[in-house]
Amino acid sequence: MSKKTYQLERRPLYLQIKEELQTAIENKHYRYGEKLPSEPDLAEIYGVSRSTIREAIKVLAQEGLVMVRHGLGTFVTKSGRDVKSNIAELHSITEIIAQHGWTADTVNPLMREEEPDEDLIERLQIKPSERIVHIERVRTADGEPVFYTVQKIAKSRVGEAILSWDMDGSLNRFLEQNCGTFIAYTIAEILPIANSKEITEKMGIAENIPILLMDQIQYDGSDRPLFRSYDYYRTDVFRFNLIRKRR
Repeated sequence: MSKKTYQLERRPLYLQIKEELQTAIENKHYRYGEKLPSEPDLAEIYGVSRSTIREAIKVLAQEGLVMVRHGLGTFVTKSGRDVKSNIAELHSITEIIAQHGWTADTVNPLMREEEPDEDLIERLQIKPSERIVHIERVRTADGEPVFYTVQKIAKSRVGEAILSWDMDGSLNRFLEQNCGTFIAYTIAEILPIANSKEITEKMGIAENIPILLMDQIQYDGSDRPLFRSYDYYRTDVFRFNLIRKRR
């Protein structure tokens, strides 16, 4: 990045630098989890004093775009983009990403058949002899990993067609179009992450990026549980809201 000369404006100089750094983050010059150049290097790049850089970074940290780790440096923790969604509405991750003007894609897809454990037998109301289709994948928005999901599907409820799915796009849409199955509602539980390092490694992102888990059971219109999903969202990208009302 070339050195830039700043003219006097009504806005403080550190705010101008803050906006320059924010733009660089939004344009992925500095990516999620990446360490910013040191204060002396940034001062040289932008042609300002170290104190100006320090104030600019302070504002970025207050806004959650970066994290200052003393002795280690300043790291990007957010892109400046937010996906806001009503947690009470049922949308696929593909729909949510598309609604915000980004391109959804899939990386590291995995599908296999397996036997259900006791918890899954109870949750999905299936027999011990029934087979489970295990699916896991990472979803990206404009090439950036934002979501990781593991789905445990009762094969008897959706049929053999599920094995032909390429694991790209919306699972809900595939079930509707190819399996004659419609997801009517889900029951979700929001849980803390027991091992965020394991999840961030699977997503290929920095360990310090916060993750939210939704453990969900998906039901059809006949109130039959179809599958269980463990959905891991990047909370530096996704923000959920919920309207709560008095009875």
